[in-house]
Amino acid sequence: MSYIFAVGDEVVWSPSLRVGRLFVNMAVTLADNFDLNISDAGLSAMAADYYYVDPPRLAVFVRTMLDGSVMTHHVYRELARGFLGVCLVLLERSGIPVDDVPPDVAGSRDLMRNIPS
Repeated sequence: MSYIFAVGDEVVWSPSLRVGRLFVNMAVTLADNFDLNISDAGLSAMAADYYYVDPPRLAVFVRTMLDGSVMTHHVYRELARGFLGVCLVLLERSGIPVDDVPPDVAGSRDLMRNIPS
């Protein structure tokens, strides 16, 4: 079993159930840290394991995280870096790459580019 993350009819990522659940739970928590809900962050549930990705909203959320003062905390940054790497790949696959990414987050994005769709 797996999760589905889709933009329109195109699946941009289909991780295993546990990985998908972790990603969604991280999105919920990180969005909450910015007083947002998950749909404001660009993810909307179609079913428990199927999410639509709204690339423009996700891009705004990613930029909000990258520019947020909370990212100056070294532990928070390290915990969020993997999540951001996945988000950046989802945005690339959606045709909305995010420019001007800090080197450590770009490194995480580069590692995540190898994840299958």
